[in-house]
Amino acid sequence: MDRKGIVAVSLAIAVLLGWMYWNNQEMARAAAQQARAKAAQVEATAQAKAAEPVVAAATPATPATPTEPAAEEKREAVTTSLVEYTFSNLGGGIATALLKTHEAERGRRMRLNEFGSIPIGAVTEAAGEGTRAPFAMKVEDGSVTFERTDARQLQLVKKFTLPKATGPTEDFLVTMELTFTNRGAQPLTVPGYFVHTGSAAPAHQSDQASYTGFKHANGKFIDATYFDSGMFHAARPVFTAAQAGLEWAGVADQYFTTLVTPQVTKNDLGLPQQPRGAAAWAQRFVIEDAAWTGTGHSAEGNTRPRYAVDGALGMPALTLEAGKSFTQSFRIYTGPREYDRLRRMDEGQADILDFGTFSIVSKTLLNSLNWLHGKLGSYALAIIVLTLTMKCLLWPLQNKSTQSMKRMQLLGPKQTEIREKYKDDPTRMNTEVMKLYKDYGVNPMSGCLPMLIQMPIFFGFFGMLGKAVELRNSTFLWVHDLSQPDTIYHLPSVGWPVNVFPLVMSVTMLWQMSLSPKSGDPTQQKMMMFMPVIFIAFCYNYASALALYLTVQNLFSVAQLYLTRNQAAPTLQKVTASPKRK
Repeated sequence: MDRKGIVAVSLAIAVLLGWMYWNNQEMARAAAQQARAKAAQVEATAQAKAAEPVVAAATPATPATPTEPAAEEKREAVTTSLVEYTFSNLGGGIATALLKTHEAERGRRMRLNEFGSIPIGAVTEAAGEGTRAPFAMKVEDGSVTFERTDARQLQLVKKFTLPKATGPTEDFLVTMELTFTNRGAQPLTVPGYFVHTGSAAPAHQSDQASYTGFKHANGKFIDATYFDSGMFHAARPVFTAAQAGLEWAGVADQYFTTLVTPQVTKNDLGLPQQPRGAAAWAQRFVIEDAAWTGTGHSAEGNTRPRYAVDGALGMPALTLEAGKSFTQSFRIYTGPREYDRLRRMDEGQADILDFGTFSIVSKTLLNSLNWLHGKLGSYALAIIVLTLTMKCLLWPLQNKSTQSMKRMQLLGPKQTEIREKYKDDPTRMNTEVMKLYKDYGVNPMSGCLPMLIQMPIFFGFFGMLGKAVELRNSTFLWVHDLSQPDTIYHLPSVGWPVNVFPLVMSVTMLWQMSLSPKSGDPTQQKMMMFMPVIFIAFCYNYASALALYLTVQNLFSVAQLYLTRNQAAPTLQKVTASPKRK
């Protein structure tokens, strides 16, 4: 790349960084304005109520419907080898699940459903409503039982059994057994019910909102941005889906998940022994600053609101005769989104990872990365070795592409001559340029072939590295966590993060481009000039492992160009046409 090209790319990078800074500032202003408007609305409502005159009733007031007094919350913690479950009598479920071997931030363990008010395993007939009803709670060895009977004489008993065996998934699995009993004298119909998954929230301040959300077995991932207003729709308060045959549903943040899976039933109602869900529900809520910092999270560099997502799986309706019971079991997984664990579950729960279009590539890369980590003991070294291995496999193709680009470079003067000659006739100019390529046996797209092959690998890495919980808290040089941006500093007053590895990656890419042969096609040259800008946009606020992969790839390409520059220069000869057969 010549001096002008380097200047153009540098200016483009500066424009991109400026735009990112402006966008963050605008988001911060919008969030602050929204908070001020909400506070003003609450204050205005309070003032209006205070100003209302008190009017004496002319007739005796109708007695209000008696309401159940608010119950006091009682919590009990039960510990297994990997998880500390805290149960609550309000809602009759798991209030939080503390993962003993996983950190949210350095020195602080990961806690699932940390900001949610709905317990994991809460059961209601309407999603999101009545989730804090009081239950009688009994804690025994390895199990917790909840019991409640409502005004209809419908008794609900929930028994949570904690894992005792150890294995790929059993460590994080809790069994919940629901038993509905009609204690009344008349038949009773339950018009479907919802089992709540609790909520998912970001683990770090820098986590992207698109990684927090809800998913069921047959649908796409509903992330926190789904609820925002868009170009073709207004803001959506909730997500609902009525669909039979749902095998599971769950909420997830970037690296952890809570999954609810229906299991066998015990009934004499003619219902299937292996039931499936019939509906799904999700709703977003805002995590306030006080709640965020009050739980030990860092708010450094905050420029946008933080969102969490609640979820629930709906089950079919059932009718109980007087004195009859119905029992339904569920498995609840509260743990890391580890592909190797989730793929061993029978109902396809590994889809909660949602790798995207290149999921096969992502899964292959993740399995290879974990295998290399087992041999090397470092995920950073595993990424480096995996990158070098792929580059070695592509070496012959890259070398052939370099030679083709050099031949294209030799055609540069002839192409310039054609363009000058036919500049007023674009159709003729393109015809003559293509004829020139054909006469000298040059493929103008050969220089792009290695890039086209590497694009699925890049997107496979992109989809995998952003969700690989295995990378969490893995260190390399100045990087404290390969699963997070390698922020070393926040600019004062604006909170703009200074991330080093994406900048190093862009410099190595410019170095590689300066050594690469220049194609004779100006369009390709202009497109290549913006590649560093595109890649820095991908990497800047992403897992630093992605920038590490691209940096190693660029350095290998630089070494390859130095090693092959002494090869015999290609010659430019016209292709001799073979004689036609009679």
